[in-house]
Amino acid sequence: MSKQPRRGHPFLRELAAGLLRFSGLPWLIRHVVARRRVTIILYHDPSPDVFEAHMRYLSRRYHFVGMNDVADAIERADWSRLPPRSLVVTFDDGHKGNHLLLPIFRRYGVRPTIYLVSRVIGTDRHYWFQHDGVHSWSLMPLPNAQRLRVLEERFGFTPTREYPGDRHALSVDEIREMQDVVDFEPHTCFHPVLPSCEDEESRREIVESKHDLEKLLGRPCRSFSYPNGDYGSREIAYANAAGFVCARTIDVGWNGPATDPFRLRITGVTDDASINILASQLSGITMYFRYLRRGGRGGRYPQVQVERAST
Repeated sequence: MSKQPRRGHPFLRELAAGLLRFSGLPWLIRHVVARRRVTIILYHDPSPDVFEAHMRYLSRRYHFVGMNDVADAIERADWSRLPPRSLVVTFDDGHKGNHLLLPIFRRYGVRPTIYLVSRVIGTDRHYWFQHDGVHSWSLMPLPNAQRLRVLEERFGFTPTREYPGDRHALSVDEIREMQDVVDFEPHTCFHPVLPSCEDEESRREIVESKHDLEKLLGRPCRSFSYPNGDYGSREIAYANAAGFVCARTIDVGWNGPATDPFRLRITGVTDDASINILASQLSGITMYFRYLRRGGRGGRYPQVQVERAST
């Protein structure tokens, strides 16, 4: 989920991306900066055609590994067993369209991690940020209780309301079918903006989503993804205390022994990216400067500024 709509003319974006791709800089970054580090990319709900084109491109340039391989490296304090130019494919939310990608995962030997919103999957509920009429970026700065109140009063939305025949998320049967090639991990219970939550709300969203999925999957969950990329020291402490080995942000960069395991970084990607844009995003350059323009420093994703509750 993005916090605000993308801007910029498509032709100019494509031209700039093509110039960056063929400048040789992405090749240099891949073979120098990323060679002994792990690259993580993030999708939400890409079409099968776009995703297959991406996997075809990536399979020739990287070695696919799973997030569990990264968790193993963290636990052993030994990253040397990971191949050069390791790449982890992740998805956030658990959109029902992810099921259409299963043949592509198998064809390219990808073992992705899909971070699931644990109390939306397996139901006819909606993701609040995809509910009809909702402009998510305008609601994200609100304290959590106020955001939920606005969603109900203006849009008739509550987190547990069902919309029969109009589900947003994967079903339980689809998850079970995908389990042999996909690792599923938690992404909270209802996808709030964690820093906008009260302490107990934030803790419960992290801890209970882990319990939900462990019960469904019959195995321990080892990694977590912060919704929207918003997190603070409180969320890190809760994830650590819950027993996760690591957590993925949307801060930009690569991952290795010096990376904070609860601040794993990514280098993109947008779901509809052309190959030129994919190549430029993998360099980390475009994301870094986009964050910098919005006030992010050192590749940190600009965190939501939570407003005071209105009286």
